[in-house]
Amino acid sequence: MFRRALLLLIVVLLAHLPQLLFTDWHGTEGRRVQIATEMAVSGNWMVPTLGWEPTYAKPPLHYWILASVQHVFGHGFLAMRVPTLVGLWLLSLLALELMRSRFGEAAGWVAALGTALSPLLLFEAASAEIDPLFAFFTAASVWCLACGVADASRILVLAGGVLGGLAMLHKGPPCLMFAAGAWLVWWRHRGLRQGLWYFVPLFAMPLAYYVPLWLWYVPVERFAGIAQEESIGRAAGLAWQHVLGTPAYWLRAAGMLLPLGAWCFWEWRGTRDARMGPGDLSLRMCSGAAVFGVLVLTFFPGRPTRYLLPNIPLFVFAVAPAVAHFAGQQRLLGDFSNRLLLRLFGVLGAGVMLAVPFLPASAPWSIGVAGFAFAIAPFAVHTPRQLVASMFVLPVVLAWTIGLERSLTWQHTHRARFPHGLALQQALVAAGAGDAKGVVVESTFETRGHFNSCLLLGTGTIPHADELMVRQPAAAHVLRESDRSHRSAVLDGYVDTLRFCFPNQSYVLGTRTAPR
Repeated sequence: MFRRALLLLIVVLLAHLPQLLFTDWHGTEGRRVQIATEMAVSGNWMVPTLGWEPTYAKPPLHYWILASVQHVFGHGFLAMRVPTLVGLWLLSLLALELMRSRFGEAAGWVAALGTALSPLLLFEAASAEIDPLFAFFTAASVWCLACGVADASRILVLAGGVLGGLAMLHKGPPCLMFAAGAWLVWWRHRGLRQGLWYFVPLFAMPLAYYVPLWLWYVPVERFAGIAQEESIGRAAGLAWQHVLGTPAYWLRAAGMLLPLGAWCFWEWRGTRDARMGPGDLSLRMCSGAAVFGVLVLTFFPGRPTRYLLPNIPLFVFAVAPAVAHFAGQQRLLGDFSNRLLLRLFGVLGAGVMLAVPFLPASAPWSIGVAGFAFAIAPFAVHTPRQLVASMFVLPVVLAWTIGLERSLTWQHTHRARFPHGLALQQALVAAGAGDAKGVVVESTFETRGHFNSCLLLGTGTIPHADELMVRQPAAAHVLRESDRSHRSAVLDGYVDTLRFCFPNQSYVLGTRTAPR
């Protein structure tokens, strides 16, 4: 097992290295890192804070992990992204061991590589965001539950409950909408036998945190409003424009499963229910969990793709035996694979290459290289094994071309945030909010309104925040947001001294005119 784990670790590191080189906080990464940083600084591991104000929108496990890493390695880009990458490696290793013991070595490696080298995960896994780790806990929980139910193994069923409890502590009830699909298959074929081994740790783990929180830190009534905003209330916001977007959502849900998702039909052959064995049951529970998650999210507005990240490992696990069986066939590819799939790749790649000369001079070189890799696929792939191998190689090519170029050039685009934070730091120091070493002093200024965490992290400090602008500031300097016309409410006792105009937001720095 050690050799397999080491080999898989090398594959994960090499494939995801381009994204590890990304030197900025992307999406809401900065928000997660800011909350974890405040937790590490304050030493309060029970109540997460944002701008030093309590925030209960998400459970604390993700912040516990990031804060723990900060104590050892600091809060650099690489350090904050390593936990998710380690999680992906462990998830792939779990897939390898669970699958190879039931369906053979080839199926185990298909499950492991299909999880580690999924195109979407190659661009999303190396992140400090909350969704990838949540997806890994959720998928691992369903895998262990499915294999435990199929084999009547209490240890695996218990492991499924523990991992599900960690998923609940990571992002809350959303993990249940995936697990419920597996429960339905479990109930139909095994009557929820051994259920106590699963459901007790599933709910005991989050309650071990929330019960003390409700007793000594915050009343339980406050969480009713949070549930309304974060989960249950979102369903009430479904409008007709969201319904019209459902076909596009389903297409996106299917597309993110590529390339191994093409084998999904294998799991839904109509004659298999009558003679379902342990292996079939475990695979059906995984695919049932993924399908149920898609159906539930159909009734929620927005439906970001990241919500469906658990579907990738769930479907990969479900189709791995079919893919391994296909790869083991000693023959040339048939008409469907050769004429349709591979030629489609070739046409798309050739079209990209033909378009490169007509793109602006600033267009990345990586587009042409990636297009060339797809264009030669029909000439290099002739057997089922080569086709399956190409499903793992081509996503890595995308990561090392388009992904690498994105990581290396992001800092020079208008979408970068961390460089703006460095510029803001220099301006704050010049305005008197820093010390002799050029470091912004946290106690000298505070913020009002909504601030991008990526920007604040670039300043090297995290000031106290008044996001709702409900109290009178007390610091010597106040940084507040202004609208696109550069208007902002004038603060009593402060005079505007600087204005910062960034691509997506503008800020005004006010300096107190008289001592308090």
